[in-house]
Amino acid sequence: MAGKMGEEFSVDTGVMDLAAQQVAHNAPWPAAPHELRRLRIRKRESQEKFWSRFGVTQSSGSRFETGVVIPPPVAILLRLYVNGTLKDEDLHG
Repeated sequence: MAGKMGEEFSVDTGVMDLAAQQVAHNAPWPAAPHELRRLRIRKRESQEKFWSRFGVTQSSGSRFETGVVIPPPVAILLRLYVNGTLKDEDLHG
């Protein structure tokens, strides 16, 4: 149905939210955010260095490590990285 001039249109993000939940659910690491932090610390890297390889700022990486939902593209890169499909040299950071 066409909207009237001046009406606000909202995008149904239900599908996007579902995709994000599925990515998080299927992630190779435990869903607990502290596991991301453990991975980074095992590599002995700062948040800035670790997260930049995935195109993420230090502040966003910090939020991911405390439980903020990771966007699906970043979650996919993380999954491939943890599985060994992507190596450090494959990612720019």
